[in-house]
Amino acid sequence: MRKYLIFIVTLILAATQLMATTKTGTSAAQFLKIGTQARTMAMGEATVANPEGLSALQWNPAGLSRYGTQTATFSQSNWLVETQFFSAAAAINLGKMGTIGAQLTMLDYGEMPVRTELRPEGTGEYFSAQNLNMSVAYANNLTDRFSIGGQVKYIQETIWHMKASTVAFDVGALFTTPFKDIRLGMSITNFGGTMQLAGRDVRFYNDPAEDMYGNNDQIPANYELDSWAIPLTFRVGLSGELIDKGYIKWTWAVDALHPSDNSEYVNIGTELALWKMLYLRTGFRTLFMDERNGGLTAGIGMKYMLNSSYGIQFDYAFVSYGDLGYINLFTVGMDF
Repeated sequence: MRKYLIFIVTLILAATQLMATTKTGTSAAQFLKIGTQARTMAMGEATVANPEGLSALQWNPAGLSRYGTQTATFSQSNWLVETQFFSAAAAINLGKMGTIGAQLTMLDYGEMPVRTELRPEGTGEYFSAQNLNMSVAYANNLTDRFSIGGQVKYIQETIWHMKASTVAFDVGALFTTPFKDIRLGMSITNFGGTMQLAGRDVRFYNDPAEDMYGNNDQIPANYELDSWAIPLTFRVGLSGELIDKGYIKWTWAVDALHPSDNSEYVNIGTELALWKMLYLRTGFRTLFMDERNGGLTAGIGMKYMLNSSYGIQFDYAFVSYGDLGYINLFTVGMDF
């Protein structure tokens, strides 16, 4: 146990150093913070030590190692301000070789009219914007109580003729303690490069000396754009069961988060499972965050086993964003 605790403490210290020079409100790719699974969103996103479901691909890749079957999920939501959110994820258990997983996440802003200073009502043209995240993860159980995992991501943001992209990494650990099998989880997510928009919309022709006769007024040039970091986040959390009697299971979870682009906050959640078929969930996200919007979450889930190996699950989450409104997230999952 001592060497696992040393590993966990080292991860915490590394995360503290990584975020020592970051600034509030200065990161791109904010869509990476959107929860991809209705179960964990309904539980207030308290999931780093409670990785049941493919939310492990987003919050703690070490949780993939706890899968005993193959799983695939699909999530969809009409997101805030008429945007569309979609996610697809899958994991395959390779036995002693570990577990691999993959995820695709997309946020589509739809089409919007092009407006200019001279034509504020629109030019007749339309532009679109999308965010994309593709990732591959691997996790393994080092012992029956300690698991580690890692993930590599390709992140891309596009708007009209412009595009920005980068590569990022996640790393996580999950430890089942001897004390009532309470789980301790932690992760560092979105550790990677910066994003800088590039494309034809910043290109123009320049005359470097307009008062000089006979010089070239068609010199290709680009506007100089800043590069922006992605939202690096350190999470640590606990999870366990208040009741676990086969036909009824009551799970609790608490996460503490230290993001690079906001103040620290806490997520809490709980789930009541009845006969492994009906799931009732609620939680609260962004507790203690400065200037937060909303936070209350709730949801329901149903699972039906076709036989001993095949099953299908439906999950729904309601998430409040305060003045911004609320969203409904739906997830359909399959075990095979």
